[in-house]
Amino acid sequence: MQAKLGVLRSVIGAGSIVLCVPAAPAAEAAYPTRPVRMIVPFVAGGGTDLLARLISPRLGETLAQQIVIDNRGGAGSVLGTQLLAKAPADGYTLGMMDTAFAINPSLVEKLAYDAERDFTFVAIIATSPSLLITHPGLKVRSIQELIAAAKKRPGKITAGSAGVGSSSHLSTEMLKAAAGIDLLHVPFKGAGAAIVDLLSGHTDLTFVVPGSVLQHIQAGTLVPLAITGKKPPAALPNVPTFASVGLGAVNPEAFRFIAAPSGIPGAVQKRLAGSLATVMAAQDLQTRLTDNGFDPEFLTDQDARAFVTKELRKWRQVVKQAGVKLN
Repeated sequence: MQAKLGVLRSVIGAGSIVLCVPAAPAAEAAYPTRPVRMIVPFVAGGGTDLLARLISPRLGETLAQQIVIDNRGGAGSVLGTQLLAKAPADGYTLGMMDTAFAINPSLVEKLAYDAERDFTFVAIIATSPSLLITHPGLKVRSIQELIAAAKKRPGKITAGSAGVGSSSHLSTEMLKAAAGIDLLHVPFKGAGAAIVDLLSGHTDLTFVVPGSVLQHIQAGTLVPLAITGKKPPAALPNVPTFASVGLGAVNPEAFRFIAAPSGIPGAVQKRLAGSLATVMAAQDLQTRLTDNGFDPEFLTDQDARAFVTKELRKWRQVVKQAGVKLN
């Protein structure tokens, strides 16, 4: 964490140097002069939506303009991502993107955008583990009990996801392969919808960002089974990691970043990056993100682009190995 905070401080310090360069055109220098839209390419209620709602009020305060959340779920985030790619490159439309951004180019044959060319990667802001949860009605309380139940009833236990090819879907495929079990995949239009269906008992499992379901776990309406990563978050100290129960191959790590259409003015990009650095450096926000299962991360400019490029390559291999295809 100290290293990450050091990066944040260096970015903020670098931001002060910008004041010494020649002034940008008036419209860019005054940015923003009206509310900024932030597209979340999922329905409300999932981890990406949660992060957007944690970050946006603080970013709005720093920019002195309101950040308006615009949930545009559908097609595994493709619809909202396409909307962002086609928006004016003026800094007034941003997107809270997640791992699906890196997965879709390997899953969808003809996207209406190019993941590497059509976006400005403003900042990577968080990574997070994936938590496998169930509802009490399934009557399993551990990953071992789940595996035993699935082997007794192959193909009968249902696993919801944020959509075909989403990180939650691919995590399910990893679990099936690692545990040697057969689960029935049920895709939804976003993690929020999958959680709602799980709460109603219509599906049995799903992978989620921990923070999006903590209140349900505390209320006993959802049951955590296992989590990815090296150790569980502080809010879930007794949940075993997949590695600790011999399922180390179940190891996806979600990431989230703020993007804009390609070609936004350099001064606008610097203003956004500097404002986000200020937001992310706040200790109380760091604590809140951690409490909700996010691991604060901050990379901008070429570092952010290199991070996304690496993820595109990683998930290309995961999709290939899982043999996932859209119908």
